[in-house]
Amino acid sequence: MQTRLTLVVAPLNGGKTTYLVHLIETLKQDGLAVGGVLALANPEKTWYRLKDLSSTESRLVLCETQSLGMQRIGRFSIDAEGFAWANALIEKSLGKSDVVVFDEIGRLELNEGGLAPSFRKALARKQVSILAAVRDVHVEEVVRHFGLEASELNLVQVNKDDIENE
Repeated sequence: MQTRLTLVVAPLNGGKTTYLVHLIETLKQDGLAVGGVLALANPEKTWYRLKDLSSTESRLVLCETQSLGMQRIGRFSIDAEGFAWANALIEKSLGKSDVVVFDEIGRLELNEGGLAPSFRKALARKQVSILAAVRDVHVEEVVRHFGLEASELNLVQVNKDDIENE
């Protein structure tokens, strides 16, 4: 990877996670150690789980149909324990991974919730490359909020049609 920080950008349901899955496969084939989490949803997108890339374990973090705790974002209830688990495993992977994946950095992280703690720690570690999915409407705010340097930043605009036609 040429730059230290790559933001994978697309609209809501625009193929960011699918793009990351393909990219992770390529990075692993190239012999790189990849850590972090992927966001997996059911077809109706009424819940999201974060999957640990170094194991088969995943945890429910957002759910529309059941209460996971007092916190909410949009239509979703937030499981703070699920995010604490994800942040801990990402922080643990920082010393072992060449690349760390964050799927995704959005409104929750802009309010210092979700994956924000481990994202900030990854940004502070200069020896690790970061792949982060970001919705197109949040890119400028994410760059500003986290103080990202343009010289260290690579934006990859995802076209869902290109991914589906591979």
